[in-house]
Amino acid sequence: MKTKNIFEKMKSVFNLTTVLLLTVGLFTLSSCNDDDDEPMPEQPMEKSIVDVAAEAGSFSVLLQAAQKAGLAEFLSTEQNITVFAPTDAAFAALLTDLGASSLDDLDAATLASVLTYHVVGDLAYSNNLESGAVPTLNTGSPDNTALSLLVKVDNGVMINNANVTTADVMASNGVIHIIDKVLLPPSVVDIATYSDDFSSLVSAVVKADLVETLSSEGPFTVFAPTNDAFAALFAALQITSLDEVGNEDLASILTYHVVGDNVLSTELSAGEVEAVSGQKFNVTIDNEVMLNGTIKVIATDIQGTNGVVHVIDAVLVPEMQKSNTIADIAVANSEFSILVEALMKADLVGAVADDEAELTVFAPTNDAFAALLSDLGASSLDDIPVETLTDILLYHVIGSKAMSTDLSSGYFPTLSTFSGNNVSMYITVDNGVYINKNTMVTAPDIAADNGVIHVVDKVILPPSVVNIAIDNDNFSTLVSAVVKAGLVDALSGAGPFTVFAPTNDAFADLFAALEISGIEDLTAEQLTPILTYHVLQGNVLSTDLSAGTVGTLNAEKSISIDLSSGVKINDSNVIAADIQAANGVVHVIDKVLIPE
Repeated sequence: MKTKNIFEKMKSVFNLTTVLLLTVGLFTLSSCNDDDDEPMPEQPMEKSIVDVAAEAGSFSVLLQAAQKAGLAEFLSTEQNITVFAPTDAAFAALLTDLGASSLDDLDAATLASVLTYHVVGDLAYSNNLESGAVPTLNTGSPDNTALSLLVKVDNGVMINNANVTTADVMASNGVIHIIDKVLLPPSVVDIATYSDDFSSLVSAVVKADLVETLSSEGPFTVFAPTNDAFAALFAALQITSLDEVGNEDLASILTYHVVGDNVLSTELSAGEVEAVSGQKFNVTIDNEVMLNGTIKVIATDIQGTNGVVHVIDAVLVPEMQKSNTIADIAVANSEFSILVEALMKADLVGAVADDEAELTVFAPTNDAFAALLSDLGASSLDDIPVETLTDILLYHVIGSKAMSTDLSSGYFPTLSTFSGNNVSMYITVDNGVYINKNTMVTAPDIAADNGVIHVVDKVILPPSVVNIAIDNDNFSTLVSAVVKAGLVDALSGAGPFTVFAPTNDAFADLFAALEISGIEDLTAEQLTPILTYHVLQGNVLSTDLSAGTVGTLNAEKSISIDLSSGVKINDSNVIAADIQAANGVVHVIDKVLIPE
């Protein structure tokens, strides 16, 4: 066992032979041309990789290096290999960088290490390459694990920091891809510099003066946060860049991501792990590997000469430096990554990071957002206007702290507004906690320094006046009537509307008075003038009502408002007021209004 017995074989979780995908994307490439390179001619298949390179005329230094390292025979006879072949110009540049005059200044062992790092032990044609890490034949790592090449195919083809200039030069025992630089076996720091996804991490390591330390012999295991992870952290901290983080704090954070051993994914097991900072983080393993309960390991086993890199989707923050605002909790939990992205896009991270606030946030998971995007026919949050996204997010927030035990069935004002009024959320607690009838609280009472989070299984959209009725079973008869009268679209429009909404009991009294059994006994033509008689133009709160007659959407009829004892509309009582929707307001009444 390694590192305090925490790391053991767990082959059921990760397969070591799986090629790491940092980004997914196949590419097809017949050649990558560079006018400065002499292209290799088409070769008959009886010629080996060494023969093909010799005939090309621009690989004499590569062949000399292979001879000196004792690898020429291997490259001539080993079957089904792929060689990334540096040109003479690439070797000349390397020798200049090293201050060497020729290969005579490099020993055979060094050359063998460099050259085997250019060889993959399988056929890797250009149309089979993917962005990610590929194991080489160089096993010069702390545990003799194959060192990784980083392949990028987003804009041309790069291997680490070298460009593939010509691809798929065939030989009898493999395939050659020509590159414009000599590849040197990388440290964990080099691995980070070769990937654009780690530019923030590299900047942090430089600022904290840890480059030399992490380039030393090691061994190290680095849990490497992506740029998106750093961006989310900056948002949660309400800062714009690393310039606002002190070097001492930054060093403490970065060393919390490093373990003093070369630990592959197949050697991970659940438990506490001590980082080189001296602080511990927790590893859990189920179907995936999580750190501190919420941070997901999203890619593994990028092997360097002095350690291995695993990619994570959030920045690990030591407990001594960690605040616990709603923003912090969301940033640290990979299940809320789309929520965090949405908060950043809507410029709302600061609101949920404010440690002076007292908020209740109903937090949708990534699956909830994925379902919303699918329903909207959107591919990402970029397809949703910022104003719309802002209204949606604010509709998930109540401006006070409410633990699940504080909630009761009824309407609660959210921070989303319409006509300057807080849009209402309908909560029921009879059988679990539900929001607007169909959204379930799946994990309540995640306490934060500035409030509480309740996890929900759907993204909750601000409701229209029609949705207000649909989401409350007490208005099921009203909903049936609106549907039968064909008024759903009209009342779901921009509005604004003021709706006096009769309850099911009110409709039952009407049916009894008319001696009918229900809505089915009334025609759409009969229902329409009744329903439009319950609707005013405008968003009129109870405090804005005044006594007298008011015109309705039934153009021929007006209602009478009496404020002498509560609020009466004709002979009905307003029994619940000011249920604010995103296109109007609803007041509940105890009798159906009949135009006279």
